[in-house]
Amino acid sequence: MKRVNLRVVAKKAGVGIGTVSRVINNEQGVRASTRQKVLSVIKELGYVPNVHAQAIAGGKTKNVLLITPEIRTEFYWRIFASFSDLLDEKDYDSFIYPLTHVKQLVKLKGATSLIQQVDAVVLCTLPLERVFGNEDSINVPLILLEGASPLHDSVYVDNYAGGRIAAEILLRRRPSAFYVINSSEPNPFIDENEYIQQRLVGFRDALAEAGIEFQQDNVIFGDLFLGVSTEKIVRILQNEKNPAIFALTDNLAQIVLGISCTLGKTAGKDFSLVGYDNQFWTERAGLTTIAQPIEKMGISVAEIVLKRISDPESPVQHTKFMPAPVVRETA
Repeated sequence: MKRVNLRVVAKKAGVGIGTVSRVINNEQGVRASTRQKVLSVIKELGYVPNVHAQAIAGGKTKNVLLITPEIRTEFYWRIFASFSDLLDEKDYDSFIYPLTHVKQLVKLKGATSLIQQVDAVVLCTLPLERVFGNEDSINVPLILLEGASPLHDSVYVDNYAGGRIAAEILLRRRPSAFYVINSSEPNPFIDENEYIQQRLVGFRDALAEAGIEFQQDNVIFGDLFLGVSTEKIVRILQNEKNPAIFALTDNLAQIVLGISCTLGKTAGKDFSLVGYDNQFWTERAGLTTIAQPIEKMGISVAEIVLKRISDPESPVQHTKFMPAPVVRETA
């Protein structure tokens, strides 16, 4: 039995493959009589549209790919939830692809990869140069989330301003010393996450303007999931009378809160602590943090994706969001 595909439908209906694709995607430019004829043939042959065939024919796959460095933290699944919800309303399917090692990147760029099966790609918190470089490996719209390029649409947060806000909050506490909890990433594509590092630069600059020289030795590194050096945190909380700590993510702040609890120290009383992201759990914990409008960012990216797909020649769009302080008990 002959396999039914786009070409078989087109031949049976006496039209071109592109016409069948436009009918399947409910696009304009097809006569009503032709459209009805194609639909009748599809029903007669029992044809089920195939996304690969539609893409080859110049149609739309109705798929969008979101590439991230990982999916374990709240930031990424909240971004994906708001992003995919809006796309779902427009009958688009979205897929998330965690890019964690070089082998995955090779597959991602392959001739049969997911990139060849979608209408647009969103690169989330991954550096464009490290992932795609100057290669012309993407023939669909590419949108950057927490990235910048004059050639691509982008959505981002002013992380530098977020670092300055954190410094301003902690300066009001008149601490004995300032510390930063930073993350060291095992992911080869973001071993030094430039977007998170902008928070540190903003923090340091705000302190310098207040006449305080921030010591590089006061930056404590730790894995985002395995944690920071317990010994260093213990030493700070036990030896300093009123230290101020800026954790560059809420996940790192949570680790500090756990250690302080075992020592009988209270954030906001014995030390000051500011996180970054405003994750859901932070309100219950009373953590002062810097909020990112995560859901708004996801929605904004989805809107840009849809616009870029429908109007490939529209001007490149850059959308900047500002972080905001959420002051609670810890600072």
